[in-house]
Amino acid sequence: MHTYKDIILGDFKQLRPSSNCTLHLPEDYEALQKSKWYAAYNVHFLMEFDDGIKWLIRVRQNQGHRLPSQITEPVIQSEVATLQVLRDYGIPVPEAYLPGYMRLKGERNETTLDYFFLSFMEGTPMDIPRSGHLGEITLPDDQLQHFIEEYAKTEIQLRNLRLPFKKIGCIYPAEHDGMLVGPIVSRGSFMNPTPPYFMGPFDTLKDMYLAKIDSALRYISLNALQGQNPVDAYLWHLELRELVSHSKVLCEVPEQLFIKHDDKKGDEMMVNSEGKVIGVIDWEWAYVTTESDAFSTPWLFNRTLTYVREGSNSLTHPEELLVQQYETMGYSDLADCVRDGRLYLRLDRIGYYDSAYKKSGFREVFGDDVPSDLTPPEHDVDWRVFSMKRYQKDEGLKDVMNRFGWTLERAEEEAERMH
Repeated sequence: MHTYKDIILGDFKQLRPSSNCTLHLPEDYEALQKSKWYAAYNVHFLMEFDDGIKWLIRVRQNQGHRLPSQITEPVIQSEVATLQVLRDYGIPVPEAYLPGYMRLKGERNETTLDYFFLSFMEGTPMDIPRSGHLGEITLPDDQLQHFIEEYAKTEIQLRNLRLPFKKIGCIYPAEHDGMLVGPIVSRGSFMNPTPPYFMGPFDTLKDMYLAKIDSALRYISLNALQGQNPVDAYLWHLELRELVSHSKVLCEVPEQLFIKHDDKKGDEMMVNSEGKVIGVIDWEWAYVTTESDAFSTPWLFNRTLTYVREGSNSLTHPEELLVQQYETMGYSDLADCVRDGRLYLRLDRIGYYDSAYKKSGFREVFGDDVPSDLTPPEHDVDWRVFSMKRYQKDEGLKDVMNRFGWTLERAEEEAERMH
């Protein structure tokens, strides 16, 4: 009887038939958790060949239960296809191959693992210290400037790619040859509860964000999203839906599309002993999108109390440095992506309602596209009353309010008590 080790090594042997391989396994699960090979969504196992070449097996964590193959296989196919496209364009990323059961017709997965093969990339993940979960980057000035320069170089490499794709979505291998853009694989609520699980591709960002919002609304109506107040979450997403629907920027059909790394925390950049970026890893959830979306600055740059609690959309100090760096390097378009990027960062919160976030910050990023009569009160209890009245004809809202025991009268009474 073949073990999983035999099956997986035999699978990879088809890719490197001339070399013998040693698979390094930890002593136990506790040792794996403490190792550098363990991450939130994936674990990795090192394969070392007799010619000195190293590869990794990247295995999706099951989080207590194994997901359907209609979810796990597109996620893996998209990450591998994205890495292959990036390598073809000369971007320093790992080499990647699908497992045999996805690569070869007639093969089936003889394990209960969801995995693929990834070349080992030398270097150390870049560490970006912060003053707290909601705090500024605390690198000394010289190290901060170095980080900005290295980050800008990696973004410029991606900006200079000229991709053939015309729709917003994830990259997949085509049935016969080449690559195509298909549905977006994503975290959170941006998927259907039944097959087909993933949505897209999309012609515009407006289409994509409306699909995200509608998906979140469906899950909120079932009380299936995290949070304490599903009615407020539903109202907030209805407001976002109105804002997105009126946005002129989001309805533009893009002429050129770019690959967005959708999990930028800093540690995706592998650096050498001199702190130079030598590669970028973790391309799960990457997708093809507009330049403004792809090169807006991520949560890494903006995780501050003023952004969350005060609704501030002002540039942080690292962002100001990044704007200057792009301008110095002759990429004013990327500088504009940073200046205007709050819109996309705010919309990343779709599906994650949190009353700690000041709501005015989400309206502000839509600029002149905000409907003139969308002027709710500042305090949440008054905003709730305003929103219930504004969206009172929405059938989904009626059902949610009824299900969770809310009426307009109750909301008005609570607002009066708070004052």
